[in-house]
Amino acid sequence: MSLDLTALSRQVRQMSGSVAADVAALAERTASVRARFMQEAGEELNWTRAVDLSRETASWLFARPVEPFDTVRDLPPRPPAYQLVATDGSQIELDRHGMVACYLINIGRVFLRYGEQPAARLTSQPALYYREEDLYLSDGARRVAIEGNYLSARRDVDEGVALADLADEFLHGPLPAIAMQDGTLVRWALAGAEKFVQEHFLGRYLGYLERMRERNIPVVSYISRPRAPELVGTIRLMLCPDVDLTANKGAKCSECSDVKAGRAPSCSPCQGLVDADVLAERLGEGQRGPLFISMSRINVESYGEHLIHFFYMRVGRELTRIELPRWVAQDAAQVDLVHSLVYDQCAKGDGYPVALARAHEQAIVRSADRKAFSRMLEGSLLRAELPVANSMKRDSKEFSRS
Repeated sequence: MSLDLTALSRQVRQMSGSVAADVAALAERTASVRARFMQEAGEELNWTRAVDLSRETASWLFARPVEPFDTVRDLPPRPPAYQLVATDGSQIELDRHGMVACYLINIGRVFLRYGEQPAARLTSQPALYYREEDLYLSDGARRVAIEGNYLSARRDVDEGVALADLADEFLHGPLPAIAMQDGTLVRWALAGAEKFVQEHFLGRYLGYLERMRERNIPVVSYISRPRAPELVGTIRLMLCPDVDLTANKGAKCSECSDVKAGRAPSCSPCQGLVDADVLAERLGEGQRGPLFISMSRINVESYGEHLIHFFYMRVGRELTRIELPRWVAQDAAQVDLVHSLVYDQCAKGDGYPVALARAHEQAIVRSADRKAFSRMLEGSLLRAELPVANSMKRDSKEFSRS
């Protein structure tokens, strides 16, 4: 056994004691931050200005308010019949120690219809990428490998395009409909990418959102146990001594007056908190909080009409984050539909949307699938009379596992 469980158990006990000691302090900080937030209900326009003034100079993320801070919306009634599509993806990444340079993306595709004429369609769609243009992006002078975050971006694009294709195939007629994805609609992985890389991926991704807008089918993403601190970032402005709206002055972390005076920053109670901590106590089962705009740079500068908004919704013990494009967020009836149907999907899935769970089941590439793919790859290369050899490092690892 390579893991010393006796030594580890002592460390686990120490960790548990440390976490328990931090709980009371965290609860006290959360209560004070929440109280400060609620004091500013009715002043949303001022804090919208503060966000706009601080976006380029502060070192953290923000949420721009769209609805009053004290907004709490009850669960709207569910339509008696509805339909939806959902996708999820998984991948076999390029293995540079493997036999050939390639990667695989598998998209789980789900269509569900509820009501007097229920129907379901569950499929998966694998795609093998191996050509030069699949493995690298180039602007003529530079070449960037599609791996890591960029491979995730390629999978996100494939999921979106598959979702639009499903909507074209199945979402017809008068029934209310939505299209669901797991995870964020904001392509964070591209935030620091070179411009030509961003344009390559975002062009296709925003193209899928535009297809859905033209069909007037609300797109929504679901994030379980969200860790986003964007609303908390706006509350930090409320605590910042340097924000002065009468002088059009936002927060500028590099010139923080507290730090210059040798004091702890006034915003330090927010450290380590996430949005769900602030809103958790206000929302009952099925209720949602106010709408916000994610002020991430890539969202604000690149998404245009598809600018991503979000709200939080109570589902059991979790506060979940629901994201939707601007053209959905600006239509109150569409927001109510999203609120109602996403919650219904969670109720049908014991706390997690059943359509996304089924899409994940279709998408996941299990160990046996990976082995079958490897055998298929090796056999095909041999039949084509091509060399079949892993690197020595790969062979060594395989030997150690046998």
